[in-house]
Amino acid sequence: PHNNVHNLIVISLGIIFFLYFFIQNRKNINLNFFLFAYLLSFGLIFFFKSHDDFSYYHLSFITNLTLNKVQFGIGNFDPAFNHHSSLFFFHSLFKTIFTKDYFYFIGQAGIVLFTNTILLENIFKKSKNFQINSSFYLSLFFLVFINIFFYRLAEHGTDRSAQILFFLAFVLTINIFELKKFSNKIFEQLIIIFTLIVTLKSFYLLYSTLLFVIYFKYFNYKNVVSFLKNFPIILFSSSIFILLLFYNIAHTGCLIYPVSFLCYDEFFWGYGSEKVSDYMTWYELWSKAGATPNYRVENITLYLTGLNWVPNWIDNYFFNKFSDFFFGVLLTILIFIFIFKPRQLKFKNFKNYTYIYILLLILFLEWFLQHPALRYGGYVLVFLILTFPIALFLENQKFIYKKKTNSIKFLVSLILIIFFSRNIDRLINESKVYNYNLFENPYYNVQKKFYTMQRYKKKDFKEYEKCYPENSLYIVKCKKFFGYNIYYYN
Repeated sequence: PHNNVHNLIVISLGIIFFLYFFIQNRKNINLNFFLFAYLLSFGLIFFFKSHDDFSYYHLSFITNLTLNKVQFGIGNFDPAFNHHSSLFFFHSLFKTIFTKDYFYFIGQAGIVLFTNTILLENIFKKSKNFQINSSFYLSLFFLVFINIFFYRLAEHGTDRSAQILFFLAFVLTINIFELKKFSNKIFEQLIIIFTLIVTLKSFYLLYSTLLFVIYFKYFNYKNVVSFLKNFPIILFSSSIFILLLFYNIAHTGCLIYPVSFLCYDEFFWGYGSEKVSDYMTWYELWSKAGATPNYRVENITLYLTGLNWVPNWIDNYFFNKFSDFFFGVLLTILIFIFIFKPRQLKFKNFKNYTYIYILLLILFLEWFLQHPALRYGGYVLVFLILTFPIALFLENQKFIYKKKTNSIKFLVSLILIIFFSRNIDRLINESKVYNYNLFENPYYNVQKKFYTMQRYKKKDFKEYEKCYPENSLYIVKCKKFFGYNIYYYN
């Protein structure tokens, strides 16, 4: 269990290692970009209302990790517990006597801070005679996206954090292509980032195919063994992936939930392939606007057949949620063109990135046909498909950094003004609606009766540590196995 003693030890070790490596490398470290991004993050971390799923199951999941060790079949209490994320495990390390339940924003905030630091360094750490390339423009585009489109941290959940990291992975990928030769260092960074992405949300495993595009550009299948020897980090990432599979099996009986053909009825504590298939249908229905908290189509099978769902999706999702985002991206592109003032219509280098762009289109097609909700990868795919060609177009203008310094500073200043304006407006609104005063009580709201599992037996889930033989209300049974609780139905 991630209890107080366990967490204080982990945090203390983290501080010790940080100080050690900082002292070892202090001559090579420039803290300016980090400190700037850190100050910027103060506009994010103050909020009253958390993500909609926070009180539904995020907080319950984290609390369970702080009270108990590994449990099997916990998804039988609520299907939401099948959606585990490394973000929950990370957050559970910050439940201490000092922080209580009020530090569960650090994962999302850390990812924003981390990404902003690298993007700012990519933008400003350039020589005066640097010829601006596509990765530079992409860094600017992504700085706009993260701080204007994703300005409200409370809405990030697990989906947006994974998409932010994919932006960063995409910039690093373009960096490799621009170097004209393979970079071991950047590829190692990509492996680490994709490991994080996949553990945040399992279905982003599809996005890791970008690594194969890079591999086959510089190597072939005959080089696999020597390639693996050069990257021992792959073994570490593989161990993390195995842990991911283990937790999927422990909670759901599936290797990857909710992929029904990867679920096995032999795991008696699991949901079984048929039941998971029903949930998979439900998730698809919800993402295709066939269900809301107040509405559901009558014939689900007919609705999901072929493209029958498209007209309703256009009426109820494309207008206005998708269209607002789409036109926001177009406005961003127009602002870039207005600021940088390109003179020649050239896409000279686009052929070098053909396979990457085709991969983006394939991922977009999979997204549209299977789960066309922006939170499920749509934000990053739509934004990249629209802005990546513009970044290549601007690269062909061959602008020199020193001649565009004022334009760059103006654009970054505009980002900061909009970012702080939107967050100030948000805080004023939360003050009116929720009576939130960040000077008197800066913490977000935690509902005391938040724990999803408490409704199944008495009031306190700690009672389940005794492993009741049967739950008379919901027919959830329990067995002890080497000190572990295994919950099941039959």
